Amino acid sequence: MESAYNWREILLDIRERGVKQIHFIVSDGLSGMKNVITEIYPHAKYQPCVVHVMRNILAKVRVQHRNIIATEIKEVFHAKDKQEAEQLFMKFTQKWKNIYPNLMNNLLTIRENIFTYMELPEGIRSMVYTNNALERLFKELKRRLKTMEMCQSEASAEKYLYLLLRYQNEKFLKRKLKNWEYYFQLYREQHSYTKENIHSEVIL
Repeated sequence: MESAYNWREILLDIRERGVKQIHFIVSDGLSGMKNVITEIYPHAKYQPCVVHVMRNILAKVRVQHRNIIATEIKEVFHAKDKQEAEQLFMKFTQKWKNIYPNLMNNLLTIRENIFTYMELPEGIRSMVYTNNALERLFKELKRRLKTMEMCQSEASAEKYLYLLLRYQNEKFLKRKLKNWEYYFQLYREQHSYTKENIHSEVIL
């Protein structure tokens, strides 16, 4: 069963293997995840997965309200900047708080981090505000593993997973991300990156 404790162990292992600093972390709404990230990587910026947030909202509202709420919450997350997003967010929660008080209160508790992606250049926000790409990868790994009846040993299973991950990584590296170099350079300049520290920063 997935838990924040499991991810704490994973992040500790990543840090011990040399990743000393991570700048941006996106995760789903797993309870306690933000505290774990703050403990292991205190300087990392945390972003709850926007897609998970929207799905969670739509799963908890009445059928007759889903279309209008879906439209309104998309407007919030597609705002031109953080200030506009926060204004639309407060307008949205105020509008629906009498009908869905618990849901709106829960949204307000994550307000502090929900627009972290707005601090990035506009052209790359859609690439990083969700962890769906990683979830698709996990789904593909599960699909491949189901076709195997058994592994001879734990080592052979790890080797198989390694080869799958290497193949998927090579596919990802071939993708063309429009204007990525320009926006990444802009981001580096905004955050005073230098040649000395750029390699110590990782964007997840």
